[in-house]
Amino acid sequence: MEARRPRRTGGGSDGEPVCVLLNLFSHRKIWNLPEGRDEEMRRRFPEVRFTLAAGAAAFRENLPKADVLFSWHLPPGMLPHARRLRWLHTPAAGIEHLLYPALRASEVQITNGRGLAGDAMAEHALALMLTLSRRIHDAVRMQIAQKWSQDLFWASEPAPFRLAGRTLGIVGLGGIGSELARRARALGMRVMGIRRRPGPRPRFVDVLLGPEGMPQLLEQSDFVVLSAPLTPETRGMIGAAQLGRMRKTAYLINVGRGEMVNESALVRALRAGKIAGAALDVFQTEPLPRRSILWRAPNLLISPHYAGTYPEHVARAADLFEENLRRFLRGRSLRNLVDKEAGY
Repeated sequence: MEARRPRRTGGGSDGEPVCVLLNLFSHRKIWNLPEGRDEEMRRRFPEVRFTLAAGAAAFRENLPKADVLFSWHLPPGMLPHARRLRWLHTPAAGIEHLLYPALRASEVQITNGRGLAGDAMAEHALALMLTLSRRIHDAVRMQIAQKWSQDLFWASEPAPFRLAGRTLGIVGLGGIGSELARRARALGMRVMGIRRRPGPRPRFVDVLLGPEGMPQLLEQSDFVVLSAPLTPETRGMIGAAQLGRMRKTAYLINVGRGEMVNESALVRALRAGKIAGAALDVFQTEPLPRRSILWRAPNLLISPHYAGTYPEHVARAADLFEENLRRFLRGRSLRNLVDKEAGY
């Protein structure tokens, strides 16, 4: 997505070089800026002043000098210190933690990592669908118990089934949903999709709907996958009423955001057999508390929010950041510019 130009371009404040603050540090090594990448940036952009902030103290010290910030976050309490900030780029696709009122109202542009994890998340959602359809989770349990369970699979419901010929309903045909649709269609599935904004129907989608088509999608789908961003419209979008519209043989999969699903209503639906099962990669509270009823819900697969995780993610995010930095310096529109009013 491209949009309006930066309000100031070319140089930093008062004619000084553009100052870029790199703040990508985590206790998880996979989320850190690759070692040596800051030096590569300095060689590629000799006209830019880069600062690597290794920790909270360095972040606070250098933020007032930054025209550009490449970071996972910008807490509300730090925004007043960002006096020169014109553009914030985050490697994440989800940006709800950045859309607090002060930053939303500011002139700071936000770009994100939308699309960088689409392939990985689509594969994860597909893996969950295959696990449920072929009952791989039950096979693993039998393996741990050292039981030959062939007869069990044909004597209990549901019997393992094919994805071919089944209907997949995708809520959110962005980067993730589109990649999933492409893969599902290759497996012979019928694909329905909901997209907030109108546009031409992708060739790998059989039925394209607007938000008003949610009842139709729920009623016709064998698998419902949530891959939309978290916005006021999508928060709590799946509750008792929506689960009641789904087929008893259908499955719900959420790789979007935990707040989209009423978890208590989902547990009740699973216990009552109103849907066949579910798989969640995201939750309202993370890490999922040990006492959560979700751990004990029947026919529910849990993966600990790693659908979009893969080793090259931050390196690819840095590639996108560098492309946008060239655009920023030349006064061109930025890729993946967030619509702060729409929420994504």
